[in-house]
Amino acid sequence: MRFLTHIIFPALLLSQLALAQQETRMVYLVRHAEAASTAPDAALTPAGQKRAECLAKTFKDAGIKQIFVTDAKRTQETAAPLAKELKITPTIIPAKDPNKLIQSLLYSSAGGGNILVVGHSNTLPFVLARIKAGTVAPIGEDEFDRLFVTTVIESGVTQASTLRYCDCGSAPAAPAHAAPASKSGKKGTTKKQ
Repeated sequence: MRFLTHIIFPALLLSQLALAQQETRMVYLVRHAEAASTAPDAALTPAGQKRAECLAKTFKDAGIKQIFVTDAKRTQETAAPLAKELKITPTIIPAKDPNKLIQSLLYSSAGGGNILVVGHSNTLPFVLARIKAGTVAPIGEDEFDRLFVTTVIESGVTQASTLRYCDCGSAPAAPAHAAPASKSGKKGTTKKQ
C-alpha cells in the first residue's frame, strides 16, 4: 500500500499534469450548407443560409480561434456568419489541396483555441482518415447536418465523434450505399461535392 501512495500516485499525477500542459484543441468539421449547385461559385440556398446562421449560433461560444474553408463560395458562405460573429478571417485552402489543411490541423498553433473546418462531402472523410481520427461513412448527396468532432493533442488525435446539428428542413439524406436506379434499371452515378 505504501508503494502505491509513494510511487504510483505521484507518477499518475505527473502524467496527468504533462497531458494537461500539451496543447489541446477541438476540431469541428462540417460539410458546407445547402447550395444551389456544385459549381464553385454557387451560392447557398435559403435553407443553406438558415443552416449557416444556425451553425454560427451553435459555435459562437465554442472557443473557435481559426476557421478553414475551401475556395468554393458555398463553404465560405457557410462559415461567414460565425466568422463575422467572432471577428475571424477564415483561411481559404483549395479543395484540391487537402494535404495543406491536414498539415494546418495537425501542426497549426491556434493559440490554444478550437478550429472549425467547412469542407465538402468528399474531402471531410479523407481528412479525418488522414489525421487518423477514424473512418466515417460516406456523406450522402443531400446530407448537410453531419458534424464531426475530434481532439488534437501533441501526442495524437482522438477518434472522431459524429453528431447532427441544425435541422433546417432540407431533404432527408439518401442512403450512402445505394445509387438511385434509372428507368433502364442501371444504377445512376452521382458526383459528390
